[in-house]
Amino acid sequence: MTSATMDDGASTPRVVVLGGGFGGLYTALRLERLDWTRTTKPEVVVVDRGDAFAFKPLLYELVNETMTRDEVAPTFEELLRPTGVRHVRGTVRGFEPDGLSETRDGTPCSSSGGTCTLADGTSLTYDYLVLALGTATNDGGVEGARERAIALNGAEDAMKISSALGEAAAAGRRARVAVVGGGLSGVELASVVAERLNASPSGGSVDVITPNGRVMSSAPVGQREAATRVLEKAGVNVVSGRVLRLSDVNDIDAVSTAASVRLADEIGEERDEVYDIVCWTIGQRAETPKEWPVATTGARKIKTDATLRVNGHSRVYAVGDASSSSAEVMNASWNELPSTAQVAFQQADYAAWNIWASMNGRTALPFRYQHLGDMMVLGELDAAVAFPVGDITLEGPAAAALRRLAYLYRMPTDEQRMKIGSKWVQQGVEKLQSDPVGFFEDVRKVLPNPFAL
Repeated sequence: MTSATMDDGASTPRVVVLGGGFGGLYTALRLERLDWTRTTKPEVVVVDRGDAFAFKPLLYELVNETMTRDEVAPTFEELLRPTGVRHVRGTVRGFEPDGLSETRDGTPCSSSGGTCTLADGTSLTYDYLVLALGTATNDGGVEGARERAIALNGAEDAMKISSALGEAAAAGRRARVAVVGGGLSGVELASVVAERLNASPSGGSVDVITPNGRVMSSAPVGQREAATRVLEKAGVNVVSGRVLRLSDVNDIDAVSTAASVRLADEIGEERDEVYDIVCWTIGQRAETPKEWPVATTGARKIKTDATLRVNGHSRVYAVGDASSSSAEVMNASWNELPSTAQVAFQQADYAAWNIWASMNGRTALPFRYQHLGDMMVLGELDAAVAFPVGDITLEGPAAAALRRLAYLYRMPTDEQRMKIGSKWVQQGVEKLQSDPVGFFEDVRKVLPNPFAL
């Protein structure tokens, strides 16, 4: 990294965004697009330890090889080239506001800018700061999970799963895959992996391991039923069991990702199961460092007010999975904001506006989360979309098309939107040329039946 990117004597205000995920990147891009004067427009810097942004809802397309890595995880250099936003690659060590003090109840507070420090010693001053560092995999304290299971957090993980499936197929091996966790992401991954295995000459099997033998317990009923039908049709087994530990497999013929899983059933009886691939989807956890000058919840999430401003700090905001907001939630039966890309998308708009408002003497807006429904992938041409009202769920190819359109709209830049849209159009043309009957059958499934009552 070049510390020369940081001119501490510059008169231009600087907004530093720590984290280049949905919350961080979209906040930075939104700031860039707001209406600034020549003298007030800030320098916007995104700090992230990686060199690419992963559009996480499309990681499943990397697993089933319908999209490429540069399409799902474009580099920051490519994304930010048409903008004035700058990317600095580095691991954040911490930040210290100027004039840091404490309130009567011990909450850290500040009313000015400060300095961020990176692991390589680089210092980066800021006038406004956005904390958007996301979360880490929750291994549940299970021995060996971090070392031997694959958590689908980024493009590297998706490519690792895809490569392991390819390795098993190349060896003519009937792959055995375990997906630990029966939530939405676990079911999505199991569906995609099962579809790929079923299309392979060597075949394979998928077990979804949950403590109670049920999947998607908190999901909308229609979406859960659609997913259950797909799992059953694909031959996915839902296994009841508690994972105690993962260990190496002592088999010279085992694939590189193989692991032995120790399971305990409802009455405590234990058994070992050997899998070629173990995928970990039991959830995420915030890991806000305890030494950071911010108030956190018991789950280590950064506390913010309704405007997404960190409690006690007038120039520090927090968005995404590692933040806990008192914002109002609309169109949902729950009160706490979920850790989803949909929340981060919406928070980014508000955080950017409120920073602009603070710099221009305007009124900040309280964040109001508008739940727009839930989308999940169930195969290359299969999905389930639960709408936020009326308990309505769309499924099948029509839902898959709607999911693609929604994500196309949410691409971070026009250039990326054009790139992905062109790819999907090309896939449709290739499908038409290679299998016209199948293509029009897929189209028929998407279009409504005009004769249906």
